[in-house]
Amino acid sequence: MGAGPRITRRAVLAGAALPAGALAQGWPEKPIRLVLAGPPGGIIDVGARAVLEALSAELHQTVVLDHRPGAGGMIAAQIASGAPPDGYTLLLTVSEISAIQFLTSVKFDLQRDLVPIATIGEGAALVCVPGGMAVGSLHELIAYARSNRGAVRYLNPGNGTRQHLIPEQLNRAFGTGMIAVPYRGLPPGIVDLLEGRIELGVVSTALVLSHVDGGALRAIATLGERRLSRLPGVPTIGEQGLGEMNVRSILTLFGPPRLAPPIVQRLNLAVGRAIASPAAQAYLAAADILTETSDPEDLRRRLAEDQTRFAALLESLELKPG
Repeated sequence: MGAGPRITRRAVLAGAALPAGALAQGWPEKPIRLVLAGPPGGIIDVGARAVLEALSAELHQTVVLDHRPGAGGMIAAQIASGAPPDGYTLLLTVSEISAIQFLTSVKFDLQRDLVPIATIGEGAALVCVPGGMAVGSLHELIAYARSNRGAVRYLNPGNGTRQHLIPEQLNRAFGTGMIAVPYRGLPPGIVDLLEGRIELGVVSTALVLSHVDGGALRAIATLGERRLSRLPGVPTIGEQGLGEMNVRSILTLFGPPRLAPPIVQRLNLAVGRAIASPAAQAYLAAADILTETSDPEDLRRRLAEDQTRFAALLESLELKPG
């Protein structure tokens, strides 16, 4: 279940210090376009819909969702980075964009091309195999893949995502030889996982819990630091001795370069208040999204640290832009 959001004192004071008239001169005066770096039904869409109504109410304007999946989120990121810095085009994506930027042929630099605004929360995920596959743990998956090289295909919605990086870390560490199968987002890949056309997927809990409960999929590991209350029998990656392979996926809101600081602060506070609404809390908890807020300064610092960490990880995995 999601914990209550942490709205920092610094963020509140920063917003309170700005006179109402200084908040970008009456912004927003028209609907806001929120570009989503994933398809309908995916975790980014779920996170956006959880706060959509409350965020619109906080801003006194309609927030319109614009799904732009593909290229590991780079299509959506480019749309946002090229938008006017007026606060009317924003991007919701996942924190793995810190890694994705290194694996795309598109010239993109997160620190230069986007302005971090706020976070919604971290999406829980499961490592799943088809229900009929005789694999019950990560160690059994490793043994199976090593004995049947090339027989395990995994769902890859984009290079640099955790769905890509976790199997590739297993490949590197254990010589499992698993093969990536590209998809435009998780939902179409889950269909193939259910049908047994691929053998492995690191998938958002909200998208597969009913299939796990029904036996069509088997969860062999939980991502994150703790087990899910709804699946207490599924151990974490760390409990299986592979904790260093975990990759966090935090839903993060960005704006275009040169977005005015007063707009950034107003959005940060609006997102924090939207997350705190009872309806959003219930929606996020049901989707196993652990709420997490951050002020823009701390968020920028963390993303810069992620960028350095991911660069080292990708170098160790010998992954190159494709």
